[in-house]
This record gives sequence, C-alpha cells and structure tokens, in this order.
Amino acid sequence: MNNYKKITASVLLAAIAAFSPAVSLAGDVGAACISEREAACYQYENDGFRLFVPKAYDDLLVTEIVKDRKGGKLFCVSEKTSIEAAKKLPYDTRGAGWLFSIGQIDEGRRRELLCGDMSGAEIFARDAVGRTYVFYHPTDVRYMRENTEAMKRDQKQWSMLNEWAWTSVREDFCRENGFTAITYDNSAVGMAIARAVYQPDTSYTISTTQYGPIEAKSFDAIPYAERLIQNASYERTDCEAPDGEYVVLAFPDEGTRFDFFKAEGKENYVREVRQDGMELLYKATFSDDKEKASAVMQAWYDALTAQRHN
Repeated sequence: MNNYKKITASVLLAAIAAFSPAVSLAGDVGAACISEREAACYQYENDGFRLFVPKAYDDLLVTEIVKDRKGGKLFCVSEKTSIEAAKKLPYDTRGAGWLFSIGQIDEGRRRELLCGDMSGAEIFARDAVGRTYVFYHPTDVRYMRENTEAMKRDQKQWSMLNEWAWTSVREDFCRENGFTAITYDNSAVGMAIARAVYQPDTSYTISTTQYGPIEAKSFDAIPYAERLIQNASYERTDCEAPDGEYVVLAFPDEGTRFDFFKAEGKENYVREVRQDGMELLYKATFSDDKEKASAVMQAWYDALTAQRHN
C-alpha cells in the first residue's frame, strides 16, 4: 500500500510548524528516507517525476511544482522563513531562501551548456531516452532574516537545509525516478573540449611529435570528448608540470592550448597555456580510475591521422 503523500498542485506552500527535534542532521534524514521512505518523506510529483522531501523539513520549505515547462524546470525549493522575512525588508529580495531547483534538458541544450560557464548548474542524471537533469543552485547567499539576531538564531536551520539539498537530493532523485547518475566537467579544460566537438565553427588541432598538428575536419570526435569530460573533473593544482612528451589540443583562433602529459603516473595532468603566457596545471579525476586523459587524447589523435592517411 502506498502511504506517500502525493502533491500535484502547481505551487505548494507548506505551513510553518516547529522544527522537529527528533532529526538534527541532514545525513540522518537521508538515511531514514532510504530505509523507511514511506514514514520519513513526502512525495511531490510533476508530470510523473518524483521529488522526496523529508517530513522533518517539509514545513520549513516552499516546494513549487513548476507547471510552465518552457524553461525545463520541474521543482523549485526554498526556505519558507527567508521568503517571509524578505517580504518585510525594504529592498529587492527576489529569490530569497532559494535552495535549489531541478530541471530537465534535451541533448542540444546539454551540449550548449557544457560549452560555457555553468556556474549555478550541475548536470547530475540521465534518463533512458537521453534527456539529462540539472541541479540548479544559487551562487550567492539567499539566507534572509529581518535582523542580525534572527540570522544568528536560525543559522543552524539554514545550514541543515543546505546540507540536505547538497548531499541527498540528487542521489534520491536519481534512485526514485530510475535515472542514471552522470556528471560533466565544466572547468576551462572541459569547456574547451566541449567547444571543439559541439560547436562546428570551432577551429582546433591536435598534435604530437609524431606527425605534428592535425586539424579536425568532418570527423566525429564526440566519443573521445565525452570520455574526457563525462564523469570526470579537472581541478587546479600547484604541482610542477611533468616532464616528457604530451598531446596538444590547440585553439589557434583563441591562442590557447592544452597539453596532456604522457609520462607514466602523470597521464591525468593537463597544462593550460593561454595567449598572455599564463600557465595553469590541472589534474583529471575519472569515476573509472583506469581512464587516462592523455591516452584518450592519443587515441583521438591516432583516429585523426588514420582518417587523413585514408
């Protein structure tokens, strides 16, 4: 028997209630939602998509079920007390209390997003027909109270709700909707790789000492690019750049290149060299720890040379 509370109205405003002292940590509630879902969570539904909210938090939130699907949004969740406090303040407080939104995008939009800075958006899931799902979040603080005293008083509540939003929501949404968890890198390295394969007018070359630079023309490099940016991240590091050979991904029109090092044990180090001479070093991490960034780039280069020689 289904004991979930199903809510299908376009906008739900939860009534204010006292916070339950029985649950004090987001991790505790997340575990309860997994093992005792029916007792611990409310279910919100939008066009067949389900979002679970712990009952201990529900009265603290405003959960909007977005019916205007033009922007691809499904759910929008904010802290109720921040919204109420914002109404009493004499300045623009739009977006007060916003914690996160979840949206759906198609393949074209996914590719477009990955070519630019995705601050405030994280791709986190994919469904069986190839649509992807985005976790949208603020890039500034949306915590609102009427005064400093109230902010100090409620800081624990705000932090708790943010912890739940960041640590539990995406995993729960994937599981309950039967989606596959997936992420994409959006560093300078990831954006450059995405532009190379998703934007047809982007000019790039790949080179090694073997045959020199080869320009990609009429070549489907998407499988190589997605191995490099899917379920991967490139983080800045202050280490010294490795010695030895590397595969170069260069963008002549931008005056930028990326060197993928081949030295044993250093195959996931990438150096960005900008037009102004600035150099930055990144280290790639893949969910598949056997993947090596420079090996993928070498395979991409080998495929290009094979095409040129045919």
